[in-house]
Amino acid sequence: MAKEPTGIDKVAPGTSGEVVDFAQLQIFSAAGKIGQVPDGLPRRSPQHVLCGLLDGEINAGLQAFAFDDFRVWIGDELNGYAATARITPDAPAWSDDTAIAHWPHETAIRLYPDSDYAKVHRR
Repeated sequence: MAKEPTGIDKVAPGTSGEVVDFAQLQIFSAAGKIGQVPDGLPRRSPQHVLCGLLDGEINAGLQAFAFDDFRVWIGDELNGYAATARITPDAPAWSDDTAIAHWPHETAIRLYPDSDYAKVHRR
């Protein structure tokens, strides 16, 4: 069972709803495309990340579509997808062996900051 994404629960008094909505999108939304792993960050394998997410009770998946792209997601068909992304052959990250692992890793930490996975991997 997937854990529910965590939202912003502590907001300064008087903060407008528009500011909270904007912050929610910036902090807890995931990128729709997979980018290259920034320099200086650990290089992770997809298997290691997916196993860690599974251990942390976060549903995730990876799917390859012939001649098209890879798709990665957090969530599932039954409970809904919290985030999805894709990478195509023309993307700069296509040649980055760890880009597919980096996206679910970072996205899980952003969406589920109170999860066991995030607690283990938080910088």
